[in-house]
Amino acid sequence: MPCLNPKETGFNVKQYMSNYSDFVARKRAQYGDQFDDSDLDPRFIRFFDSGERIEVGLNGFTMDGTKRGRVGVSTGWKPVFLLMLKSNSVGSSITLGPKDEIIRVVSK
Repeated sequence: MPCLNPKETGFNVKQYMSNYSDFVARKRAQYGDQFDDSDLDPRFIRFFDSGERIEVGLNGFTMDGTKRGRVGVSTGWKPVFLLMLKSNSVGSSITLGPKDEIIRVVSK
């Protein structure tokens, strides 16, 4: 089985992560007029681009409290930003929206 550890292979994750404008351009090309970015809260774009870990105050209908993670994005024609938790966290990613509050940057 090949080695998948980025530290051992020299794989640069940030090199392959696209920024927000590239993501939107790809999705517009893929879905055309059907693409809808209205659920992508602009407050999270900076963190999607930079890959910084953030702490977010969650005020959603499924959970309250704070969680830490990096900002990712869902797939499809109407994407949303996701808070991607650490690999040793319990549960899945969390959708981010206008009711959620960015508390602080945790690390780069």
